[in-house]
Amino acid sequence: MRFIFKHIIKLIFVLIVIVIAGIGIFLWQRYPFSVKQYKTITLGMQAAHGAGTHVTWAPPDDIVPKSLFYVYAINDESMCIGSSCGAGGLFIECLKGYLAGERIITEEFDYGLRDAGVNMEKQKIITISDKDAKIVGIYPGARIRNLPYIMRNHRDLVDEDVFKSCSDLLTSRWK
Repeated sequence: MRFIFKHIIKLIFVLIVIVIAGIGIFLWQRYPFSVKQYKTITLGMQAAHGAGTHVTWAPPDDIVPKSLFYVYAINDESMCIGSSCGAGGLFIECLKGYLAGERIITEEFDYGLRDAGVNMEKQKIITISDKDAKIVGIYPGARIRNLPYIMRNHRDLVDEDVFKSCSDLLTSRWK
């Protein structure tokens, strides 16, 4: 009887380890992680959008306003600015940042990825840049809805009190 009990305990322990590892791998695949370089994009390079940049939008949105930081999302939404991008956009607006999402079709800014051979129909990328429009975060595979998670890595771009008050406005899903 004691022999069977030891094997059951070992089996339960192995199953628990497998379940925890499976959950960890699943979360690792779903959570967007920052990289230092992705193809033609590197940290510290000039971002797609900065204060005064002319973009392909119709007036009055054709010039990027001055902001604390800038977020550029490639191929997640067809075209959106700020809160029109959903909950992630609302969060960025609350933090006093600027967000633009574009689907790369023809003349939109793609950091030279298309010329480097990247399949732009399937690639999603988010870049975060500081007030001087220098890239401080590159997130391949990330989506706009991931921005509340992503911005936790860039709390230095906004005042801590502002970050906390904007985080308090989020639903429990992002907390």
